[in-house]
Amino acid sequence: MKVAEIHAGEQRDACVAMLCAAIYGKEAGLKPLIVFTGTLAALFENEAARVLALVDDKGRILSASLLVLDMEGKGLDMRLLATPEQKRGEGYARELVERLTSTTALRVSTRDPRLEGFFKTFGFNKWFYADDGSRIGFNYLSKVTSLGEAPEPVTFSEDAILRTFKRDPEIFNDYKTRFVDSLQAFARYS
Repeated sequence: MKVAEIHAGEQRDACVAMLCAAIYGKEAGLKPLIVFTGTLAALFENEAARVLALVDDKGRILSASLLVLDMEGKGLDMRLLATPEQKRGEGYARELVERLTSTTALRVSTRDPRLEGFFKTFGFNKWFYADDGSRIGFNYLSKVTSLGEAPEPVTFSEDAILRTFKRDPEIFNDYKTRFVDSLQAFARYS
């Protein structure tokens, strides 16, 4: 197994679709589509994000993560992390996080105490409450000592994407089709 960057193209789009579907679920309304769209149209277009995956010897994806740069370019926000459904329970996400945290200053955000505990086992030893009630953790490679001094991760406006979808049904349909096609294509890479 090794960690590989998934470069632009069908495989990267497929990974992002899988991540969005796995994180937000099939009953989450437009949220998976909005995050998929923002990731492709804003984060990737501005070279502010990348997909890293744990792959086997044949290049099949065992677990994947979306990493987003902070505004100063000094650290990364682990925005999404998921293992394909058929591979869950094998420790692949743990392996991916362990490898990433050993070399990179990372930030995570969660509202789930179990996930906070999961990340603590990998050296996320600095935790702070955010204004929205979530907990933000930084690993031991991060130089952050308070949330106020932490650079914000690059982001996009979900509301702006939703307004665009409402204003321009063609854009909505294009991204919806791309999301569905990418989600189906993921089976070829896992």
